[in-house]
Amino acid sequence: MIEIFERATRRRVAIAENAYAVSEQQRANAVWYLNFTLPYKDPKNEYCKPFWYVRHDGGELYRIMPSTAAVDESGGIAYQCEHVLATLIDTVLFGYHIVGNLGTYTADCIRYVLDHQPVRHWVLDRCDFRNQFEYGWEQESLLSALFSIAAPLAGPYLWKTDTSVYPWRLSLTRLDTTGLPELYVRRRHNMTSYQKGSDPQQIVTRLYPLGYGEGVNQLGIASVNGGVPYLQSPKAVTDKYGIIERVWIDRRYEDPASLKAAAQAMLDELQEPLLSCTIGFQEVSRSDFDRAAVGKRVRILFPEMQEQVDTYVTELTRNYDDPDSSTITVANRETNIAATVADLADRQRIEQSYAQGATQIYSQALQTNCDSQNGAVMDFFIPAEMRIINKVLAKIRIKRFRAYSQATESTQQTVHTTTEAGGSVVTSTSSGASLSTSESGGGSSGTSSDGGGNTLTSEGGGGSTTDTGVSGINVRYDYAMTEETNGHRHLVKQVIGHQHQVTFPPHNHQIRLNAHSHTFSVPPHSHTFWTQGHSHNVTIPGHSHNVTIPAHAHNITPGIFQFGGAQSFRIFVGGVWKASYYGTTAEVDLTNLLLGADRRIPRGSWLSLEVRPDDLAYVSIDLMVQGFVQSRGDNTV
Repeated sequence: MIEIFERATRRRVAIAENAYAVSEQQRANAVWYLNFTLPYKDPKNEYCKPFWYVRHDGGELYRIMPSTAAVDESGGIAYQCEHVLATLIDTVLFGYHIVGNLGTYTADCIRYVLDHQPVRHWVLDRCDFRNQFEYGWEQESLLSALFSIAAPLAGPYLWKTDTSVYPWRLSLTRLDTTGLPELYVRRRHNMTSYQKGSDPQQIVTRLYPLGYGEGVNQLGIASVNGGVPYLQSPKAVTDKYGIIERVWIDRRYEDPASLKAAAQAMLDELQEPLLSCTIGFQEVSRSDFDRAAVGKRVRILFPEMQEQVDTYVTELTRNYDDPDSSTITVANRETNIAATVADLADRQRIEQSYAQGATQIYSQALQTNCDSQNGAVMDFFIPAEMRIINKVLAKIRIKRFRAYSQATESTQQTVHTTTEAGGSVVTSTSSGASLSTSESGGGSSGTSSDGGGNTLTSEGGGGSTTDTGVSGINVRYDYAMTEETNGHRHLVKQVIGHQHQVTFPPHNHQIRLNAHSHTFSVPPHSHTFWTQGHSHNVTIPGHSHNVTIPAHAHNITPGIFQFGGAQSFRIFVGGVWKASYYGTTAEVDLTNLLLGADRRIPRGSWLSLEVRPDDLAYVSIDLMVQGFVQSRGDNTV
């Protein structure tokens, strides 16, 4: 019986009781399929619309796909349906998404994917794993992202669904491969056919896993595998099959720990040949029908071949109209892992949709003056998109400190000027009186000398003088004798008059002097004087000075003037001293000096490099960063 449900409301609208040729194909960790046929004239065909839901005998829910309806010779219309798990294919994780790492567990990553459903059809019911891997997706469907979450898990796993309730429930369970068998298939009992195959061509005993990137910057596992870039099978396996190497590339992995875990799970399965058995069986009882399910433990008994194999069901095909044609496929590992190496070509095509990048080199420079207390500081930034940093190098050179001005001296030269200042008045004020004392060291003498031999001559012009005496007065006569020599007149003798009390009656005197001259000779001689030791005390009271500066100009002399002689320098990273270097130049590898507590160079934050010389210096720093940058960004401009 086929039940038909409307797409939007999931309300049952019809029961297709005339359905025939009903078959169901179930595979571990894959989308299941259901096929059925309705007579051409059956009125229930009108309800079999694309994306409407169907269910067979209360089993899992499927949706009708539009491209599989066809009319066969008997007058019926065949429908192929896919499990509603495929509804997760209809939604994509647009852009770039990264989730996981420390503190984020497997269940959290599954919920992250399911939270991107536009309509919440699916919810997480159970998760048996608690790993903390990091995942990255770009332009992936939700179903592909979910399946990739389980890929690096250690040990077999099985996705289980429950569509009997809504929202539908999804579980990630651990597959038990060591328990007691739940289903027995025996020759001459319920086994109708038996086919066994082994494929040693897919054996791998040494696996080189590679993830995101290219060239020397492609992600590997050496950093989390003791420096070894590959995983190798145990000695017992390599002794049996030898060293068989394969390279596995999946650029979806951007975390080395996640890449290693996925590679280890793959190697565990690929180190032994794939054993696959396809068994035709007939369910002789209802209990056989219930126990025959994907993931169930099964024991195969084949007396003629003296074999007994314990394994689990990886694929189940039921033909409800012809039970004898039902088959189960069992294997020693999951088919999706067994086919991994064979599907490398497909994976290579798939990975082309992932954004890649390229190795980039960028540099920056700084030139500045500094000293031992105030270093030359270069701030630089490493973006988060630089997934891998190969190296960070700095070329450092120190020279003498540079100045571009100095005090100048005034000269008598006439020079051209380029600047002019206007006149101004400057007032200088003393704060109070001051005392200045000057003292000589002792007595001193001075001597003046004349050459002698000079003749001085004084000549009178002659003439007469009339004196009228007056009785009862004092008369004073003063006269001087001078001589003149070579036009120079010298005082020879001066006689200061003296007084007499004389009474004269009124009278007149007349004296006549003839022209005459006097000659006086001065012999050579000298004068000596002595000054005793003494001091001078000068008191300067409080005062001020007013100075008027007229309009004027200053002469500028351009030039570069150098100072200092540094011979060594120290390097500080983030303000912490890291190394010292002797000499005036060095090439410094900063890669290990920039590592943080997590042994990684910080991304997306400012980093600083400081150079402190031992003296005044002019420092030049050239910084170079080489790394792998993803071709991702929020905008295109």
